[in-house]
Amino acid sequence: MNNISWRAIRAFIAVAEQGSFTAAADHTGYSKATLSQQVSELESALDVQLLLRTTRKLRLTEVGEGYYQRCKQAMQQLDSAADWATHSREKVKGKIRINAVGGIIGEEIIAPLVIEFQKTYPEIQIQLDFSSVRVDLIEDRYDLVIRMGKLPDSTLVVRKLQSIKTRYVASPNFIKMRGPILKPMDLSQVPLIYGSVDQWVLTRGKTSHKVDVEQGIKLVSGRAMRLAALAGLGVTRLADIYVQADIQQGKLQEILPGWSESTQLSMVCPPLRHQLARVRSLMQWLKDHFPTEYERRLKKGPAEKG
Repeated sequence: MNNISWRAIRAFIAVAEQGSFTAAADHTGYSKATLSQQVSELESALDVQLLLRTTRKLRLTEVGEGYYQRCKQAMQQLDSAADWATHSREKVKGKIRINAVGGIIGEEIIAPLVIEFQKTYPEIQIQLDFSSVRVDLIEDRYDLVIRMGKLPDSTLVVRKLQSIKTRYVASPNFIKMRGPILKPMDLSQVPLIYGSVDQWVLTRGKTSHKVDVEQGIKLVSGRAMRLAALAGLGVTRLADIYVQADIQQGKLQEILPGWSESTQLSMVCPPLRHQLARVRSLMQWLKDHFPTEYERRLKKGPAEKG
């Protein structure tokens, strides 16, 4: 094992990712001959074949695929460690990559807070994108992810931001026309306004009830779902931040209030990234300011786009 160099491992990773020695040479700046020699030395030191080379193509062996995955993760950890060692004692500066939920929470609360953080620390370089897709913090190189829902047990650092209540609502005219909705099974008899989830699970204590969407309209946007509910198209389920102000103003009426659920919004980051001053500072900034902004938006309602 002492014969294996980090340079050879990086050469192997580059070839595996680029798909050829030529492309890897263009990507790394090293010559094809140098990369080929380093990979060959790595295979000799391991006494295994990592790559299948033919005149037409190159691909990983089964062992090579497994070795690549483990080496890539290890190198990312080493890069993070080097980043931490370099910047842990410096002032708040550098790049922070964030992936967050979108909609009102992302666009009207998280983004403005991140912008204010950037103004306060001008040497920070923020990269923020919105996505509901679960990301791998190691594979995708994010420093911080902001997600709703139950998180799997892991070694990641988790900080809670806000408990968000889900409400079931419809317009007063819709309820007047359709009649009262008193129990979850009544939802199967009315049109529903739904997004990416077409099976609702209502929970009250230890009791749960599943409702399959059989009629209604699908709109994969919280804003659009709210507008459809205001227009009287059916019953929808949305986070309180979308509909609380409408309920208070009588524009929407909450149904089945005893079946409302609460979902946790959390910040998640890898342990090594959490040790960076810039990441810790942003997480503390969000934790200090998010609750106040959330309460303000609850009272105000969604910003009208136009």
